[in-house]
Amino acid sequence: MAKAQGQPVAKRSSKRGMSFNSRTYFYDLPETPTKEITALSNTKPAIATSAGHGLKTSDVIWVESVENEAINGYYLVSVSNEDTFALMTLNGEDIGTVTDAKFTTVKGYLFCDATSVKIAALKTKTIDATTICDEGSVTELEKEPGTISLSGLWTPDKAVQDFLEEMAEELETIFFTLKPRGSKYMRGYQVKITSLDWDGKSGDKWQFAMELQINGRSRKLDTTTGAK
Repeated sequence: MAKAQGQPVAKRSSKRGMSFNSRTYFYDLPETPTKEITALSNTKPAIATSAGHGLKTSDVIWVESVENEAINGYYLVSVSNEDTFALMTLNGEDIGTVTDAKFTTVKGYLFCDATSVKIAALKTKTIDATTICDEGSVTELEKEPGTISLSGLWTPDKAVQDFLEEMAEELETIFFTLKPRGSKYMRGYQVKITSLDWDGKSGDKWQFAMELQINGRSRKLDTTTGAK
């Protein structure tokens, strides 16, 4: 039956997935750490004691120790009080006693240029481990470093993109964080840029494609309640 003249026609809408939106940062190489950590607890995560540390939850720091180089790296922090904070995903049960650790905060570059982000946090491959003493074939799973793929718009001479070009050339390990819209979790990854391509056509904006290799465990921070 025809609708009466002037009667509004209902609009149809389709519900789609969450739109891509996030707070994304790349972090610079650290300065020499000078702020002392007087104690690291043997808990999971490890709690650092540093009087008047001046940090806030979700800050990124670089931690360094000569006694235990295994803890050296970038960390998201969850602040307990003005003198203590948690180093996210550092398992203090495995580090023993560390008395010489120091830290420094790291400069972050807000990165709003990505239109696509794909994170493969874990990869494995099957390898043939058969020897002459095995009656049948033997296969094993081998863990490979995870990867992050970014693509989007490129603006030559932009500060953050100049920084990424330099880090790609130097093959340095840097830190990357991502907090998707609607999520309470911020995730951080130590990464190395393994490829960086950008191209353009006459009349179009430049496009980029970037591949990052994840070095070590990812960091995860609950920005609403602290350590997880």
